[in-house]
Amino acid sequence: MDLGYFIGSAKTAIDGKGRSSFPRELRRQLWASEGTEFVVARDPDHTLRLYMLPEYAKFMAELDAFIDRPRADEFRKQLDASLVEMDGQNRILIPKKLLEYAGLTTEVVYTPGRGRSLELWNPERFENKSKIDTDAAQKSFDEMFRLIGSSGGLDGKR
Repeated sequence: MDLGYFIGSAKTAIDGKGRSSFPRELRRQLWASEGTEFVVARDPDHTLRLYMLPEYAKFMAELDAFIDRPRADEFRKQLDASLVEMDGQNRILIPKKLLEYAGLTTEVVYTPGRGRSLELWNPERFENKSKIDTDAAQKSFDEMFRLIGSSGGLDGKR
């Protein structure tokens, strides 16, 4: 599948060593050029973000372009990023300090993030975050389609 983003969410177990199976339905969406190495880092809301290496490089370049060096350096420290590699059994080893930050113990939810990245959530937090007022959600959804449509997208005007 050759999309510029991921589609779908999945929950997998975390073993006693901190390894999580990379979900098959998301693994199928990896590009061959992305390989089996990723960067995992802290994200807001006590979640983690799993970046494909090119996406992480792009993120770091944007950081350098838009934020002064001292603040960018401090931000990098706060990310607490680690390089991880998918093993022969399609698992990634999430560092203990990141598991603790995200409250991940026995399970993790993988869900699409910005660009070629995935968010890694504590299942309970993910469920709570996903519980939204359906009327407000529908209003927001409708508004997004209006905005996209007015810019010439989705309705064929572009």
